[in-house]
Amino acid sequence: MKLLQNLKKDKKGFTLVEMIVVIVIIGILLAILVPGMFRYIDKAKDKQIEVNARTAYLNMSTAIAELYGKNGVIASEVQTALKGTFKNNVKMDLTVTGKGTVTIEPFANDEGQVSEVTITVPTDKDKKFEIITFKYEEGTKYIEITGGKWGEVKAAGASGT
Repeated sequence: MKLLQNLKKDKKGFTLVEMIVVIVIIGILLAILVPGMFRYIDKAKDKQIEVNARTAYLNMSTAIAELYGKNGVIASEVQTALKGTFKNNVKMDLTVTGKGTVTIEPFANDEGQVSEVTITVPTDKDKKFEIITFKYEEGTKYIEITGGKWGEVKAAGASGT
């Protein structure tokens, strides 16, 4: 019992070496975890851009289909109406002069814009139009459809844009 009391009197706290070891271990753990956490956050932001791009693509497809449905509208007129940039967070009109206008409705949480839209021209009555190029930009990143296939989210300077 006396030995236990003597040990308690001698121990007053952590030594400096013990504190340094704990701080070093915490520093190593942070050095491992923090970069991984930032990569995870970047991947989540890229996924959100993909979701917004696909929603903008569907909005654009719907507007093009509606415009095709207007009386007497032909593919070249639709392609001409697609020139320019469409901001997704505001109402935009897709117009064929003298033949019709279609409104592209905005959707929530979107700050991007669509540009470089090109469609295929259907030659048969059975075939439908298809968007073959489409660029969606949001902030400093963008995603494209080329040849009807989605690419990866890239930084704005990645391909010379």
